[in-house]
Amino acid sequence: MMRTRDRLLSRVLTVTLPLLVWGVHFFFCYAWAAVACERGAGATLALAAASVLAAAVSAVLLARALRRVCARGQGGAALHDWAALAIAALALVAIAWSCVPLLMVDLCAGPGFI
Repeated sequence: MMRTRDRLLSRVLTVTLPLLVWGVHFFFCYAWAAVACERGAGATLALAAASVLAAAVSAVLLARALRRVCARGQGGAALHDWAALAIAALALVAIAWSCVPLLMVDLCAGPGFI
């Protein structure tokens, strides 16, 4: 009974870990930008480093999921293997999409219509 629970937890973490990485990255970017702008400091370097780290972790998780699906073959891969692959790809795209404002907007400028 205990081994079944351990396997379930492992599978659930394998599938949800990329989303957790994206969520932590998303929260950190907004929290760090708010604190840095309030203090008058630049936030770009820390946000870029956090984004590169989150993208690297997500890419590693994507490679692991892809390797697992390819190793088991088309018919042998379970649903959680395919879900882990799709969610890891989605998380990598979400992290990249979260970085777009870093490249396009001055973080501490405020709204442009005032």
